[in-house]
Amino acid sequence: MKRRKRKKFLSVFYLLCYNKKRKNKGGQGFTMRKKHQINFLDEDIDSNNSKLLTEAEESEKELMFKEAEQRGKTFNGLSAKEWAGFSRSVWNDVSSVRANRHLMHGATYPEKLCDRVIRMYSKEGDIVLDPFLGTGTTSLAAIKAKRNAIGIELNDKFFAVSEQEINNVMVGSSTLFGEVKITSQTIKGDCTEKLDDLDDEIIQITFTSPPYADLIHKVEEDRAKRHKNSAFVFENNSKTKKYSDDERDLGNMPLGQYLDAVGAIMKKLYKKTRKGGYNIWVVKDYRDMQNEIPYVDLHSMIAKAGVDAGFKYHDLIIWDQNQHRKLVLLGYPSRFYVNQNHSYLVVLRKW
Repeated sequence: MKRRKRKKFLSVFYLLCYNKKRKNKGGQGFTMRKKHQINFLDEDIDSNNSKLLTEAEESEKELMFKEAEQRGKTFNGLSAKEWAGFSRSVWNDVSSVRANRHLMHGATYPEKLCDRVIRMYSKEGDIVLDPFLGTGTTSLAAIKAKRNAIGIELNDKFFAVSEQEINNVMVGSSTLFGEVKITSQTIKGDCTEKLDDLDDEIIQITFTSPPYADLIHKVEEDRAKRHKNSAFVFENNSKTKKYSDDERDLGNMPLGQYLDAVGAIMKKLYKKTRKGGYNIWVVKDYRDMQNEIPYVDLHSMIAKAGVDAGFKYHDLIIWDQNQHRKLVLLGYPSRFYVNQNHSYLVVLRKW
């Protein structure tokens, strides 16, 4: 193709040189014959451009057909390119600015994170469950991705916020989602009890971030005493606070009692999850210096509870949050600690 274009270019170049020579000798420049030759070459080039455009369109159609064929084969409706693109084990591109409802809760994850996980592990029309719904982020992301949503929330205030936000999205669902019929349930109460009301083997993916035992109590005390004027509070916008005084709230339980409760919830989730479904918990490890425990490996404990319930420990994804958090001086000057500016996505699967 390059050789043909070069040939056409030289033909035009020689033609122009010939006419310039004639003009210098007193000629009239382009003759009608030469003009016709130029027009012919222009038409030839236009014809080739149209042919190239047609070939590009055909190539695009073939690619679209291939992607559609791939989407039809996969359990989640992803193309091969999307599948590969989502397969990184460390994510640093899913954080976002928190809305007012997020700040009210203090420990939420971004909708962008939910959207990616939901698209990776489910397809349109599947059911997505969050047993610790909070202000509704999981259900909102599920609905927008054309999945059915079930959320359970114990806290009265969080339940009211999530219900309102979800209703606002569902109002336009008939036009927003076309032919895909989407439903949403927002259930108030303790998930340990409310999970029993769901049918068995209907959930494709559970995606949640549970309270981290009574860590919040320790964080509030630590923030008030040690980090009162530090970057931990101001630059990292630390807003985490106790969710409730309810004894059923996992955020009020010491670690041992908490793990027993998590184990019971995992067993119920296993019954409600269909074969091949996923159970994914966003977990952050922490330090319990009040009890002289430098590192609490919470994500491994959550994974073990899932395995004990019957799930397979399928994958582990790291959510890197360093770009959105300032470094805080820890243990200085006697003991060195790293900043824990990341969370884990513990991926469990029912085989």
